Parts: sequence; structure tokens; C-alpha cells
Amino acid sequence: MKSIFGVFLRSGNDASPETVSGMLQRMAAHGGTSRIACNDGVCGLGHFDPAAAFGQGEPAGCSVPGQAFAFSCAARLDNRAEIGRDLGLSAKQASATADSDLIRAAYAKWDERCIERLYGDWSFVCWHPGERRLFLARDHFGITSLFYYLDSKVFAFASSRESLLALKLSPLELDKLYLAQVITSWPAYHGERSVYPAIRRLPPAHRLSVSPGNSDVRQYWHLERVPETRLSGRQEYVEAFRELFDDAVRARLRSADGSDAAECSVASTLSGGLDSGSVTATAAGFLARENRRVSAFTSAPLLETANYMPSGRFGDELSLARATAGAFDNVDIHQIRAEATTPVGAIRSVLKLRNEPVHSAGNLFWILDLWRAVQANGDKVLLLGQFGNAGASWAGCIQSQPLSCQLRQLGCLKLAKDVLKRNLPAHVLSGLRKLRRQPQSDCLASAINPALAADLDLFERRSRDPDCRPPRTALDHRMFLMPGRSSVGALHAELGAAFGLEVRDPTADVRLLEFTFSVPDHVFIDRETGMDRWLIREAMKGRLPDSVRLNRDTGCQAGDLVPRLRASAAEVEAVLIELARGPAAEYVDVAHMRRVWREIQTRDTPESFRKAVSILTRGMMAGLFVNDFYAKNQ
Repeated sequence: MKSIFGVFLRSGNDASPETVSGMLQRMAAHGGTSRIACNDGVCGLGHFDPAAAFGQGEPAGCSVPGQAFAFSCAARLDNRAEIGRDLGLSAKQASATADSDLIRAAYAKWDERCIERLYGDWSFVCWHPGERRLFLARDHFGITSLFYYLDSKVFAFASSRESLLALKLSPLELDKLYLAQVITSWPAYHGERSVYPAIRRLPPAHRLSVSPGNSDVRQYWHLERVPETRLSGRQEYVEAFRELFDDAVRARLRSADGSDAAECSVASTLSGGLDSGSVTATAAGFLARENRRVSAFTSAPLLETANYMPSGRFGDELSLARATAGAFDNVDIHQIRAEATTPVGAIRSVLKLRNEPVHSAGNLFWILDLWRAVQANGDKVLLLGQFGNAGASWAGCIQSQPLSCQLRQLGCLKLAKDVLKRNLPAHVLSGLRKLRRQPQSDCLASAINPALAADLDLFERRSRDPDCRPPRTALDHRMFLMPGRSSVGALHAELGAAFGLEVRDPTADVRLLEFTFSVPDHVFIDRETGMDRWLIREAMKGRLPDSVRLNRDTGCQAGDLVPRLRASAAEVEAVLIELARGPAAEYVDVAHMRRVWREIQTRDTPESFRKAVSILTRGMMAGLFVNDFYAKNQ
């Protein structure tokens, strides 16, 4: 998908077409082929790869007949027909109109309120020269990224963080709290913040207005406010879900050139689970009608996994993925073994791509290899099922079931503890946690340097975070899916740009999410059998094989992480030496990481796997990022 960028000289003192052009050129140097859509000496807008972009049309300039704004957009609309109809276009006219032109027309007609009507993956910017006002917005929940820098003189934005860093608008610093939260897997770092205090994110479902003397960020959509849907029977929920799920997948099968039926190579990630399996199966059904195929990519372990998986988890999902693929004649399964990609090598590669550490460092070896394989296969569209856990495949909360069902599932003692946790006042729970947990033990659960944790008062802050309290309601359990809580969509957008792929996720569809959040929670669990994720299991009856549809264990695509680390021990040792000798030693506890590494090398246990994920690989990624940051910005 096309990327956008631009600058706005807010003070006006240094305004000139030459100044704006120079800044745009520096931003464009980090994104490949670019085109300038506007430059009036105060504001300039541009975008990358217009020829290869999806359904973009020609760039909009500063002077558009009948419109008093300049416009740039990166978009894939999922409700094109609806928007076209509301704009008064015929079906033929709407079909022939690029997505970006539909959004521009929607903005011209409905102004800022248009953003509530647009469904899909999109971001756009409008410059109003008469008002000297810039307006930006991002989709509700899509695979997009948008970053910005703001001070009293300059506002700059870009889909790519690299384009903003190229401007060097302020000395680069690290947000130590943000980095500490990544290291300790505390999700409070999501939202507007990034690891660089000067560079902010525009989260999903947010809009931003900037003028010379004011800036205003607001959230325009709140998933948690969706009213409850009451239907007459459980099967009606299944039928409504299936219809919305089908629409979400169908909308994302448009080809990379924007047409609905043109030949297009479609790929999907396929694990042994419900989300990616349902996406792949549904896509295969639609594409079979057009004699088109799906390339399904499955991560399979290279080494032994059984010793490292706790109860209820398994490390080889290939057999279940094959069962899903085998149910269709037009699904070609590709095994991703990542023979040539080590965990350390993948961490270094992703840091070069993103310039920011990520939570899932232990998964990067298979993720990176999968994306490379999709690119090498010549596919242009990649389907994911990333956002299903709190939406399409939500498990349901046992607390929403009748007391008899809760007793049967939990037992008396566990039920009593659960009721107590959900009803104790917050300050009492906080006090109990402090008595049970000490800062030293908290530090040992991650790679954080204890001195940094103490300096930031990290664990006291976390104890006061309301999101870290035991969830009291079904909505509390699902809050991690709220817009701005996760940067996963931006991560996939950045990886997609790096590999030249259109990344699309039907489980992130706005209408599907709203419906699943509106379904009464008790519907997600079968009262008689206790089967969780009942809604999607029932909806996929006849599509997914029962071995997949009814499976209740959880797969782990990095299940052989421990033996992979052992096989590349020299790389791990080199990283630990590198961290100990560099500024990273002030952020991560290298001595503790070494102790964990010795345990990982000698013990074949689930605890070794847990520490490999939460301490060693996450700590290595954070430490390597810190060393690289200081090397570049001494």
C-alpha cells in the first residue's frame, strides 16, 4: 500500500517552496519512488510508489476544481459500493473510481465526519491553505502506520518512521520508560508514544488537526461502546457472524491492482488454529469459484518441541494446517522451516527494518522467513488472522455462565478465589500484590536492569496501572484489543512495505469486531459441554475439519526456540558480550541474561522456553537496539 508523508511550517517565518521541497526530498529518500502532491511554500504533501500502489488514482494537487483543500491518501476501502452509493455514484462509476478518489470525494461532502463511514485500511491527509490547517486520520483498526513530529515551528508526518528520522528535527532521545515497558511486557507503552519521545504515533481510530497555534488529537470510534445485540436464538448469532465473516474475507480478496476479479496471487498465513484456518478456508471457497488458488504458509519446527511445551500447548502445528489445506483443492501449503534464519539474525534484521524493539522477539525467526517466502513465491496479497483472539474467536468468560456451569468448570475453591479477586477494591488488590511480589522477583522475570527499574519506579507504577488489575468483566478481558492498545497493525504495515506486500486481516474488520463485541458473552461458551470459542467453531462447521475446529489446545509456532538458540550458541554469546560492553548494560541485566542462557542450554523444560521468550530474546532485542541507537547518535 502507498505510504504518505508531508511537512507543515507552522510558524511561517521560514516558509518557502524551497524549504518545503528540501524537507520533502529528505523524507522521500527513505521510501523509494516518490511523488509530490502539493507544495505551496507552507505545506507539502507526498506519497511513495504511486505506480505500484493499490487503487490510488493520480495524486491530488493543491488546486482541485471546486475543492479548497489538497489531499494525499493511502487506502484500501472495504465498503466501496456503500460509499459510492452515498456519494450519488452509479455502481459502474463507483467501480471505476480509485479508493483514494472515493475518500477525497467523501471528505469534500462530509468533511471530517467522513472518517466514521470509511471501512478498510487507510490513512489520509488534507491541507486547507485558506485556514492554514492540516487534518490527518487513520482507519478504525487497520494494517496501517502513521507517525508524526510536532513543535511550535514544524509539523511533519509519515507512514514510515525512517522518513521522520531523516529530517533530524530534534536531538534523538530514548523514552526509557517505554523501553522498560517493552522489556517487562507491560502493555502500557502502546498508544501515541514510541521509543523516541519526539516521534509519536497516530493510533487507529484517531484523527489529528494541526494549525499554527493549536493541535488536537481525538479518538472517533470506541469499540467498547458498541450496544449489545439481542437475537432470539444462538443459531441466529452464528448466521449473522458467518455473513459478516464472509463479507470481511471477500472484501480483502480484491487484487493488488484494485480490481475485484482480476487474477491475483493470494497468500495466507496458516497455523493450526481457528483464526488463520477460518480465513484461509473462507478465502479458498471464494477463490475456487474463479479457479484461483491460495498459497498457505505454515511455520513448522526444525527441531524437537515436545519437552518445551506446557500442558495445553503444542509446538508443531503442521498436521492441523495440512488438515485445513487438505479440505480444499485450491490450497497449496508451504512449510516454513527457517533453516537459514537464526533467532539472533532475525532480531538484527527486524531492528534494521523498524528501528524499534518489539514484544515478540522470540517469534521473529519464523515470521521473517515466512514473509521472505511469500515474497519469493510472487504473491502480492497476504491474508492474516491476527486480531481474532478478542474478536472473531473470543473464548468467552466463564463468569458469564450460570453458577452451576462455573462450579463445574472451576470447582469451589477456584471459583471463590475468582469472585474475591473481581470484587475486592482496587487498593486492596494492589496491596496484596505488593505483599506477594517484591521488586527483585519482578526484575528476575524479565531482562530489565534493576537499577533502571528502581530509577523509573517501574513496579510501583505498574501496581497502580488499572489495566494490570485482575479483569472484573468480559470487556476487561478484551481491553487489549482497544484501538491504540496494540501496535501490531503498524508492525505488519511496516513489514508489508519492506517486502512489497498488501497485508490484509479479515479479523480486524470493523463491522465484524463490532458484532462480536455486541454478542452477549454467554453465547461464546457452550453451556452443556463447556466448549469455548463456540461462535466461530459453530460458524466454521463444514468448512474446517473437526480436528481443527474442535481442537482446544494452543499451538506455538516458535516451539523449537530453545534448540534453535543452542544451535546458534556462538551468536548468542556474541550478543551477550556486545551488550555487556555497550550502553545496553544500563538497560538490561546481562549477568541475569547469562544465568538464564546457561539454564536454557542445559534444561529441556517449559520453563526454559518461557525464559527464552520473556528474558533472553526480548532482552537481546532491547539491548541491541540501545547499542545501535547510541552508536548512531553519539
